[in-house]
Amino acid sequence: MAEKVKKLQHLQAGQAVEIDPKNAVRQECATCGCKFFRLVMTVFKVSALVSPTGQELVIQQPVLICTKCEVVLETN
Repeated sequence: MAEKVKKLQHLQAGQAVEIDPKNAVRQECATCGCKFFRLVMTVFKVSALVSPTGQELVIQQPVLICTKCEVVLETN
């Protein structure tokens, strides 16, 4: 197992990894127990004062929300 972890640490961003779904744990909503989620975007504005470009920036971050109660899936 430690050998597999060492291999994963050397992967580059965007590099494909083969994962067997049989070894994964299905996530469910902590609020209602639903097992289905929808991908949505959360949006942040960065002020021109702190932006590296000197202009206001809009940043998008994908998040998963429960299809039943619409609570954001916590992945921690």
